[in-house]
Amino acid sequence: MLPKEALKACLAGEATPVVPAWRFWTDGQFRSKYPDDMKRMHEKWDDDFLLTQIAPTKRELDLGLQLAPHEHVDNWNCLFGESPDGVGWHPTRPIINTLDDWARYLDEGMPILDNDFAAPVRQASADHPDNYVAGTVWRTYFERIFMLMGFEPLMMEIATDGELFNAMRKDLLDFTIRCINHVADAGADAVYLADDWGTQHRLMISPAHFAQHFKADYATMIDTGHSRGLDVWMHSCGHITEAIPHWIDIKLDVISNLQTLALDLPAIAEQYRGQITFFGGLDVQENLVHGTRDSIRDEVRTLFDNFHAREGKYMASPCNTIMPETPVENVWALFEAIDEFGRYDV
Repeated sequence: MLPKEALKACLAGEATPVVPAWRFWTDGQFRSKYPDDMKRMHEKWDDDFLLTQIAPTKRELDLGLQLAPHEHVDNWNCLFGESPDGVGWHPTRPIINTLDDWARYLDEGMPILDNDFAAPVRQASADHPDNYVAGTVWRTYFERIFMLMGFEPLMMEIATDGELFNAMRKDLLDFTIRCINHVADAGADAVYLADDWGTQHRLMISPAHFAQHFKADYATMIDTGHSRGLDVWMHSCGHITEAIPHWIDIKLDVISNLQTLALDLPAIAEQYRGQITFFGGLDVQENLVHGTRDSIRDEVRTLFDNFHAREGKYMASPCNTIMPETPVENVWALFEAIDEFGRYDV
């Protein structure tokens, strides 16, 4: 694991002897399939910083619904179903349909932010005082709204500037600000937020609607983090190109994880490198699954060159979860290539 100062230098755009890397984003089925390889990989490499997951405490809420097979309720009382291949989960049904539903949810179903919320971050910061620790708040805001009210209803609410959407947006912004303050109180170096904004080909909403409805709220989150001494990271999958200049404008520190096949990464690097720290971009959908050692080495070398990785403001990572069908020898090739092309004399 790298010293905290090395991560800070990278985010500041300073040359560092090693490109920071977060390697071990692996699915549980992959880990179960290759336990010996995983053991040897962990003996050889550490992730260079800690992304510590945290979640608020669930309140039991009687939804009056019968759960379907393979359906479960998360800590927000949102309904999820298991994906057909057993990897991951997807929202199934909304639980908020009216303003009355939302008022009841705020009173009875909203999860609890207590001292236990950030306990994993507090422990990680105490155990690793010389390393960089980020508190990770998955499904932060936009994602949480559509998991509560359903994706299609949310799209209609955004298009019509709906009253329910605006009420939920305000309350969930307040909740997120409280999360950020808890992360700061726990001694973290960063808060890692997560809202997937892209499909494979475009933003989920128009750039104009993104700017109208969400940009100011994200600016409030970022300003809060900065006022508490935190760097602010944002995970966002898909084609997010049109959102990048907005995030730069409101001083987001890190954009993660650059879904390779949804983005023109050379063009993004050419236009935006040096203005924000980019994290990720190493393909897991095609090249890591179907490629060769040479094609994987070529991808890593090209990505590092495009983002001028030796100059800082780039951190290496798979663009998403390494899936069970991935050949383990290709994962070895990826991790070794990160070492090969990510170490420099400064």
